[in-house]
Amino acid sequence: MKQFLSLIFITSFIFLSGQEKVYPINYFQSPMDIPLYLSGNFGELRTNHFHAGIDIKTQGTEGKKIFASADGFVSRIKIQHGGYGKVIYIDHPNGYTTVYAHLKEFSSKIDSFVKKKQYEEKSFTFDWYPEPSKIHIRKGEEIALSGNTGRSGGPHLHYEIRDTKSEHALNALLFGLPIKDNIKPTILGIRVYPINDESTINGQPKAIYLKAINNQNKLELNTIPNLSKKIGFGIETLDRINGSANRCGVYSIKLKIDEKIVFEQKMDFVPFEESLYLNTHTDYHYKKTQNKWVHKSYIEPNNHLSIYKTFEQNGIINFDKPGLHQLEYIVTDVAGNTNNLKFQVNSKPLINFTKKPLHKNFAKKMMYHRDNEFSSKGFLIQIPDSALYNDIDFKYYTLKHPKKRWSDIHCVHTDHTPLHKLSEIYIKCDFPSTIPEDKLLAIRKTSKGKIKVHIGEYAMGYYSFKTKYFGSFYIFHDTIPPKIKPLNIYDGKNIRFQDKFDFRISDNLAGVETYNCYVDDKWVLMEYDQKRSRLTHYKHNMFSSGKHKLKLVVTDSVGNQRVYSCSFYN
Repeated sequence: MKQFLSLIFITSFIFLSGQEKVYPINYFQSPMDIPLYLSGNFGELRTNHFHAGIDIKTQGTEGKKIFASADGFVSRIKIQHGGYGKVIYIDHPNGYTTVYAHLKEFSSKIDSFVKKKQYEEKSFTFDWYPEPSKIHIRKGEEIALSGNTGRSGGPHLHYEIRDTKSEHALNALLFGLPIKDNIKPTILGIRVYPINDESTINGQPKAIYLKAINNQNKLELNTIPNLSKKIGFGIETLDRINGSANRCGVYSIKLKIDEKIVFEQKMDFVPFEESLYLNTHTDYHYKKTQNKWVHKSYIEPNNHLSIYKTFEQNGIINFDKPGLHQLEYIVTDVAGNTNNLKFQVNSKPLINFTKKPLHKNFAKKMMYHRDNEFSSKGFLIQIPDSALYNDIDFKYYTLKHPKKRWSDIHCVHTDHTPLHKLSEIYIKCDFPSTIPEDKLLAIRKTSKGKIKVHIGEYAMGYYSFKTKYFGSFYIFHDTIPPKIKPLNIYDGKNIRFQDKFDFRISDNLAGVETYNCYVDDKWVLMEYDQKRSRLTHYKHNMFSSGKHKLKLVVTDSVGNQRVYSCSFYN
């Protein structure tokens, strides 16, 4: 009987937003005609967001047929360089929308509308909402070929089911798709957190990580921590699904103390407007420094996720009386496979403890529920209300800029602390008259040494820009135009027997902003694969026989421009 659990078969009744919700089992057919194996699932932890769908493996290749899961109409088609790349949205009469992303190409039926729209807008990228009567789709109709477009790490189909009205992404595995899974979740360890200045763990106001040990097929900890005052817990856990070695997300997490549930989360749905709260649901600092994803089982002050079902005292436990307590984590995947970790803690309230000292570069206390501002010589940062997830001890210092940098290096707090909203930074800069002010930009250096670019504007001696990240900032410039390298076309070439021509385009700093190609002074469509820096025109039998003139114009984000021209024969 347990083997039969290898087919995910979820009851159609779940609790959603305080109401009993019925999900239609087997209404949606599989979007592919190959066995479904997943490289990612719903609610999986990703950088700055929860994964909103399931990632279906396409046997390591592109070009697999994609089919509509049910009758409906195309409600949206979007093409972007990053994100979902080429994506189709289909609205269905039962109130749900299916989403098919990272596509290589659309079916000829859909592509005829896409090409017309691209030439109307003179843009490869676009976001179009067709009228409901425009493109009707039948269940099982081929709509596209699978691909690797957008911010995709390899060929696969990203597939979602959404509530059409709210646009909330729902857990697609609650709809009866034939995914095999009889593997229980993995629990790797827990993290214990002091919540305030009176809290201690083993006599210190510092968080600790405790590894889960397998002892005769039972998970336990190899130590009993001593805890005092208000304490939060977190768990490092993941799931695996049959036929794949990929790390997936779990469906539910419960935390009990002395048999009482104090915290429960469940991944039924995640509104897109809430997804960034992942940065406070997880231990952001620990992920940045130790590369471990930890689900916090307590709720920070500025955390408004809807995934929490039980959270007594926000999941924070007050160990104010001495004695041993039994705790248990229960982790379940969407197929019902369960794993648990039982452990003990010793409540041992302390009278004296070593308070964690303020950082040597401490500047001021910032409150999460207020607008915050800090200024120093040649620097200003404005952080809006609720941009922080909790109160912070804000840190700041400067370093003298090296040669050919037009400001000091301003070390603003730490990029191990996340921001929920854009903050504005003003930096005083002094640059030579040979550098046009519209070529200035801000450079952010991360704690790992990576360089990120922020485009803003210069006025009254200051360069201002917006960012969702702390880090080390300075002002620089970019006066170098993008590079264009023709790959299979050159002046005088006959391309009659080619179905396309390609360029490789790149930019040294600001990044490619626009690209426009003209043949005989008429705009022609170029497809840009940002990951490969490849710009391609597919001929589509649009050129007459004879000689033609081509001009390609590529511009970066601060207006530097490169032009390539040639003649060719068709």
